[in-house]
Amino acid sequence: FCVPTMVSRGAIVAVLVTLTISHSVYAQNVNWGPVDQVLLTGIQNKVFPGCAAAIVTQQGLQYIKAFGNFTYGVPPPATPSFVPAVTPQSRFDIASLTKVVATTTALMIAYQRGDLDLDMPLTHPSLLGPDFGQHGKETITSRNILVHNAGFPPDPEPNYWDRAFGCPETMKLHPDENFSCRQKIYDSLMAQRLQYPINGGYVYSDISMITGMFVAGKIARTRGYVRYETLDAACAAGVDRNSPLIDQCYYESFVRQYVVGKFGLRSTGFNPDKSLWSNIVPTWNDTSYRHLVIQGTVSDGNAYALGGIAGHAGFFSTVYDAAMFSQRILFATPNDPLVNSTTVDYWIKAENLTQSSRALGWDTNDYKMNTYRGCGNFSPLTFTHTGYTGTQICMDPVNKIAAILFTNRVYPDANANSKAIQTVRQAFSNTILS
Repeated sequence: FCVPTMVSRGAIVAVLVTLTISHSVYAQNVNWGPVDQVLLTGIQNKVFPGCAAAIVTQQGLQYIKAFGNFTYGVPPPATPSFVPAVTPQSRFDIASLTKVVATTTALMIAYQRGDLDLDMPLTHPSLLGPDFGQHGKETITSRNILVHNAGFPPDPEPNYWDRAFGCPETMKLHPDENFSCRQKIYDSLMAQRLQYPINGGYVYSDISMITGMFVAGKIARTRGYVRYETLDAACAAGVDRNSPLIDQCYYESFVRQYVVGKFGLRSTGFNPDKSLWSNIVPTWNDTSYRHLVIQGTVSDGNAYALGGIAGHAGFFSTVYDAAMFSQRILFATPNDPLVNSTTVDYWIKAENLTQSSRALGWDTNDYKMNTYRGCGNFSPLTFTHTGYTGTQICMDPVNKIAAILFTNRVYPDANANSKAIQTVRQAFSNTILS
């Protein structure tokens, strides 16, 4: 699958093969009223101003609804004269779901094609090369970054968006989202110091999945997954074709063509075009970095400093697209050319329950090791992930059901409702099973 010309930022690529979710008759015979009430109560309690949710079984899409509005009453920047209602077609900044929907899936595809050895050190020339081995990182593998036991701190210190880090845009009152700090960030990543011993324990780290972006991009470039002409024009501008910096752009093209395109996701991707911003649910009022209400650009500051394309955050999507994605992964077939059932089964199992509940990229709902349990009483074998903005996917291979909940619980305060959203997530999941 190739696009013949350089793709402009935010462009939508035509899909050759589309996976269609059927609307099962079974859905009409289920009383989803209690699920509706959980979500309406979340809005009433001001856990979030709006939400969209979907439920999928092997038979198809059983439930898809949206409630509430983009904000609590103040018009968002893209529609200054009114407050839109959330619909199933509304796009959300899915935050750390980027780690699984985009980065993990890309690496799964490379693994299935035989191009990723999970236990090969990232310093191997076919991956990130010896430059990554600075400060004791020589033995870190893809498996380490996927299960978050590479030894990294949770975030860069200082963060890339922090003025102390020194990105030129950060010095502005309203920094632009562009790629001007990419070299500095890449150099910092290569020189990143460890805070803990490799394999020594679980520490959830965005640095791991930023690293994963460059791994996926390097594989896509050197194995010929995508052509240079398909790269995002803004991302590739001014970058040498053989520079490791270009691998950020190859990652985006890889994800756009193989995950978004071949999974049939019509409203998903990085850096949505400005013409789409009025349909994107806002996140928070940023008073420390961008000094505005964020709508249409990634809320995560480090992803913003990277130009909006990152392995840990930056994806925008709808619950419908997330439902399509979930059905393909949860009910993977033996002959799926991208991610077959053997691949999925391997990647969704907890790696080391003495350390954490983490699988490869995904978390699991293990009742002992997962103390958050956003999927509630879904089976312990459920694989899941949450996003800081208020998003969550739960896929349960035992009960054969997937549940997707997208909210903007961070509006207008990024630090609000972190406990309350856990309660809603659990109630949503438990009510589905009741």
